[in-house]
Amino acid sequence: MIAIGREQPLVKFTVEADPPSVYFVFRVRDEMVEQLGDRLGLPSELVPAAIRCLGDDDPAHLLVLNVYRVSGLANGLRAEWSVFVADAAGVPRYMVFDARSSQTSMDPVDIITRASPVTHERRGSVIETRVGTDPTAFVSTIDVPPGDAAPRVSPAPEWATANDFIYWGNGICDRTYYDAGMIDPKQRKVPTSACTIADGTGWAELVDPEPVHVLVFEDAIELVISPWENLDRLEP
Repeated sequence: MIAIGREQPLVKFTVEADPPSVYFVFRVRDEMVEQLGDRLGLPSELVPAAIRCLGDDDPAHLLVLNVYRVSGLANGLRAEWSVFVADAAGVPRYMVFDARSSQTSMDPVDIITRASPVTHERRGSVIETRVGTDPTAFVSTIDVPPGDAAPRVSPAPEWATANDFIYWGNGICDRTYYDAGMIDPKQRKVPTSACTIADGTGWAELVDPEPVHVLVFEDAIELVISPWENLDRLEP
């Protein structure tokens, strides 16, 4: 049925628990919000959207770097820079505008994603991450403090459901189905005082230098993805 176009493929995608998936959540600078669509080359049907990350946040335009180890549809370490956009119905969605992988992979924009330098390791309580090479690398060290110094936090509902459809820069989206690891995750908010970040990427100029949140997941996230789900509905 998939081969004749009567059913969409469903492929397992697991975000591994070790090393932990980390979200670096940055606020887009006020003066950059109006330029965001042009700077990122957003498709005309998608516009930047303000969103809450955690339940007690105020909505804001956010740029996120997520670094994690994956198995299933793709394998290895991945780093994805994303923003939130509103679809045609005004619903916030997740859009990846820069993806890096430690192993050769695939995405709807480049088709073949060539392997690039991505390291992400945990040693005891310390998580070390490097994406890219100097002088344009993103480099961080997180020393996760124990107990209430890194409290467990819950995502805002719209933060989780934005992942129902994950858009790419050419307007193609992946449909995702996920377990409680995304909608009700065990995640800790690490204080910025426990993090060192040096961002040499071109994306650093779009955001405030200090992240709003640094979120460290404790468990794996199990997803099933229907890749390129809207391909047959895109305008030529």
